[in-house]
Amino acid sequence: MVIDPFDHPFNGTVVSTRRFIGALADDGFQLRLLTIGSEPAVPGCERVGFPRLYLPIVNRIIEQMRAPLARPVRKRLETALAGCDLLHVQYPFLLGHAAIGVARRLGIPVLCSFHVQPENILHNIGLDRPRLRRMLYRTFIRAIYERADRVLAPSPFAAELLREAGLKRPISVISNGVPEALLEQPRAAPREGPLRILAVGRLAPEKGHGTLLEALGRCSHHHRLSVTLIGTGPRLRALREQAAKLELHARIGPVDDDALREQYASADLFVHCGAVELEGMSVLEAMATGNAVLVADAPGSAAARLVRDPAWRFPADDVDALSERVDHWLADPEARRTVGDANRRQAAEHAHRRSVFRLVELYRALTDQRAPRPCAA
Repeated sequence: MVIDPFDHPFNGTVVSTRRFIGALADDGFQLRLLTIGSEPAVPGCERVGFPRLYLPIVNRIIEQMRAPLARPVRKRLETALAGCDLLHVQYPFLLGHAAIGVARRLGIPVLCSFHVQPENILHNIGLDRPRLRRMLYRTFIRAIYERADRVLAPSPFAAELLREAGLKRPISVISNGVPEALLEQPRAAPREGPLRILAVGRLAPEKGHGTLLEALGRCSHHHRLSVTLIGTGPRLRALREQAAKLELHARIGPVDDDALREQYASADLFVHCGAVELEGMSVLEAMATGNAVLVADAPGSAAARLVRDPAWRFPADDVDALSERVDHWLADPEARRTVGDANRRQAAEHAHRRSVFRLVELYRALTDQRAPRPCAA
């Protein structure tokens, strides 16, 4: 399995990969992780480390995104892939590209996951233009996805993006899944005090946290709010400064898994302003823990499709509309409780164990048809 930044757990791709690796190892799969560095991986998973890639201009962008890339080493790849039954590429960059070439020569089937949306990259460098977007999609398809036996998308929305961009290879849709621990997490008892607003996600431009803070600053409940933004990323300092200027009582930054579950369980309202999502893992997790969820209706995001009632969506980047929605729903605790219960039932359809089962079925199907198709390395 190829996942360059395995040691950066606030990256959604890394979170998803770690969960699948843990489940597969528990099921007896022998896993070999191709990643940066040489720190221990997880029990039952061998780790093969690669050096970090350093490029003078590109590296600044990579550091901002908190997603370092690996530099491929051909002989190490050949040794790592020898004897493997399947290559699963989670990160579509140089290490994944080189690993696919080696796997093809060795006759190893290749599965590639679609986790990195070109819009993520372009938003972070301030160049989200249609022409550049199309160019990046074509690059990823030629270099990675068109060379796979099958492509794995986390949502029907993600699969549509690839087909619209010209991918001809077969696509399977398997959700990243929601851990059972979140589906079983009890709600905190009602209490007096501030109304708790929660958002979870990488603190990057495309996640829209600035819009959220601005909207909360305009709410009639302004001085009764306790705001928590969980994550890390290039906008951490700027968001803290913005919250201070708006006189919001806000906690912004990373937390551990136990604290994250507690925040999900005690929030009065979960808000997601992201413009770019291939599934919306944090939205699913908030739903799984029984939260009422407000989501931006952004054309580049799958998260809005998770929220079926338009009353719980708002126009992306519309500060006034979001402020009005927050005021409306904070004033109606019974509606929040009712929709939270419905959200939990809906999220159960994405239970992680189901996703693991489907992934294992896909692995077996690919390894059963071991003979590789003709394909350029």
